[in-house]
Amino acid sequence: MIEHKFILALVALFDRWVLALVTFAVTLIISANSFFGKKRMSHENGIALRGRLRIAADARMPEHDFFEQGRTFACRIRHGAASFTDDAKLVVRSASIKFADSRSKSPMDILMNTGRMPLFWNARTFVQFMLRSMAGKGKEYVPYLRAHPPAAIGGGDGVRRDPVSPHRLVYQTQTTSGFIGRDKVFRYARYRLVPVPFDGEESGLPDEWDRNHAWLQNPLFNETRNRNYLKDATRELLASGEVMRYMLQIQLRLPPPDDTLQPEWIAADVPWDETMFPYLDLAALDVSEALSYKEGVLTWFDLCHHPKSLPIPKARSIDDAHSLNHLRLAGIWATRARLLSYRLTGVPPAFPDSRQAKDWKGLPPMAKPP
Repeated sequence: MIEHKFILALVALFDRWVLALVTFAVTLIISANSFFGKKRMSHENGIALRGRLRIAADARMPEHDFFEQGRTFACRIRHGAASFTDDAKLVVRSASIKFADSRSKSPMDILMNTGRMPLFWNARTFVQFMLRSMAGKGKEYVPYLRAHPPAAIGGGDGVRRDPVSPHRLVYQTQTTSGFIGRDKVFRYARYRLVPVPFDGEESGLPDEWDRNHAWLQNPLFNETRNRNYLKDATRELLASGEVMRYMLQIQLRLPPPDDTLQPEWIAADVPWDETMFPYLDLAALDVSEALSYKEGVLTWFDLCHHPKSLPIPKARSIDDAHSLNHLRLAGIWATRARLLSYRLTGVPPAFPDSRQAKDWKGLPPMAKPP
């Protein structure tokens, strides 16, 4: 019995050592890219907005010290797109919320993406995906997608093409975090952001071809809009006096009676049944102003920003479902590297409108970009 416990302790120690080593290597690579390339870790293409947030807790939700009904916050929200600086590409879109009108400091940040399933769901699959990205994206993703069918499903589920507005999409955390109410009971939580009003249909949903070929991300050949069309339209809409309204929602789930082994449903690639675990209205957001390009690039979001009652569960290994958030927490070093680069050499210029510009990339290569 003693030997068995000793072996388990050694295995646990080894798993944590591997997780620490992988985290260090990934953080070093991404931080170097952020410093020398002056880029975000991902979702470089985006627009930052300003508004107000009001907690409107659903009566079915347990009382919570932070999410107290009627509480208001100034807030920022950034809509971004993964990998490519072109609004018309077939890409995963994102929404990040900061519970403060600040570049950095905040009591709570939430990071979300389109789709119910991600392309990776722990540190191991993230590293494999990252290596394919470093190899060149596009067709380089195919071996990874073949090896991980859930990733192929997640990629097709998460991409959006030509949405009319970032406000017409649904965003979800996908990863699982913690929620401790005033009853002191720990629950698992997931968040999503929906437009108001919402008829259940998102803009930009992929057709069957795009869903099954999500790695072919170029704009359509008949595309006529410039590569910043979505950001331009958002600025014009808010400048006209319109308000973009959203509802932040939360999904809660109790852990199993024996939580010594993690339940498989905490993994990011396992959506929760919404009939059994419905999304509850949590906060109403009214977004009324677009920030300048410079203010947008200087605004950053960090999972470290959260109250103790909304914890990020600790990861135990690179295969642990929580290891994805573990890597995201370490991303603060990449952010610091990027901001240091800005301080030393200045903020990079905004992306050109033209696809003939040298920085634009077609994957696969396009002889005549639209």
